[in-house]
Amino acid sequence: MTETLLELMSAEFGIGQLELVRIVVTAPLRYKVFQIAKRSGGMRTIAQPSRELKAIQRFVMSRYLDHLPVHRAAAGYVVGRNILENAQVHRKNRVLLKLDFKDFFPSILVRDWEEYVIKNNLELSGYDRDALSKILFWGQRSGQPKCLSIGAPTSPMLSNILLFDLDERLSKVATNANVKYSRYADDITASGTQIEDLLRFESEIRQIVGSTSSPRLIFNDEKRGVFTPRLRRMVTGLVITPEGRVSLGRQRKRQISAMLHHASIGKITSDRMARLKGLLGFSIANEPDFVSHMRNKYGSETMDRVLRYQIPKRRKGPSTK
Repeated sequence: MTETLLELMSAEFGIGQLELVRIVVTAPLRYKVFQIAKRSGGMRTIAQPSRELKAIQRFVMSRYLDHLPVHRAAAGYVVGRNILENAQVHRKNRVLLKLDFKDFFPSILVRDWEEYVIKNNLELSGYDRDALSKILFWGQRSGQPKCLSIGAPTSPMLSNILLFDLDERLSKVATNANVKYSRYADDITASGTQIEDLLRFESEIRQIVGSTSSPRLIFNDEKRGVFTPRLRRMVTGLVITPEGRVSLGRQRKRQISAMLHHASIGKITSDRMARLKGLLGFSIANEPDFVSHMRNKYGSETMDRVLRYQIPKRRKGPSTK
C-alpha cells in the first residue's frame, strides 16, 4: 500500500502527524514577506517560507516533483543546465529576440497545478493533492493557497513543470520559423539568421500565449528587444560576440581586472572583496580562459586569496531584552 504524504513526512522529519497537519493547514501563511529594489526600477515582493515549511518543500521537491518532465528548452533551475549552455544555443545566429513574462511566479496559480495533476493522472489521494497545494503555493497573506512565491525553493522547478506544454508549443513554432528558442524562467530568447523569421515567430507565440489559460501569462513589452551584431547581444547575463563566442563581456572583464588590481595592492574593502570573489566564481563557470589570464597577470597568490576569502560575520548589537 502506498504511503501517504503525512506518513512519508513523519518518517522523514520525526514529527507526529498531528503536528504536520497543523503545519500544512497553515502553510500558505508561513512566509516572511519583504521587498527588494529591482535593477530596472520599482520593487519586487519576496515571500520567504519559514524554516520548517522550506524543509517540507525541499522534501516534496525530491519526493514528488523531481521525476516530472521539464522541457529541453527550459534552461533555468534545471540540474545539468546553466546560463552558459543557454547562451551557446544562440551563439551561431546573428539576430536575437528577447521577450519577458511579467510577474512570472505570481502569475502561476494553484489552479494551474491542480489542473496539471488531473490532466497528467498523478496518483495522489484527495488529501495529498490538497496538502501539496498548500505546501507549494503562497497565500498572499491568506490562509488559502494562491500562487508561487519568489523565495520558495520549489517555485523554479514547479514553474518549469507547469510550462512544459507551452515550451513544447513554442519550440515547434521556433522550428517551423527556422529559429532557436530557449527560456530561462521568465526570460525568453529566440535567435535566427533573418529578422523576418524572428518577427514571424514572435507574432505566432504571442497568439499562443494570449490564448493559453493555464498558466495565464502576459509579456512585459518594456523588456522586449531585437539585437543584431551591431548591438550588444546578451543572453542571461552573457555576451555573444560578433565572432559567435560566448563571453563575460568587455565591461565586466574590465571591472574584474580593476578590482583584482586593488586586491593585489591591498586597497579593497571587505564588501568589494566579497563581490570580487562572486565575480570570479561566475567567470570560472562561464569563461575559464579569462580567469587563467587574470591569474597570469596578477599572480596566483592574489587570485587564491580572493577565492579563499571568507565574508566576516557581522557582530550582533547588544541585546534589548
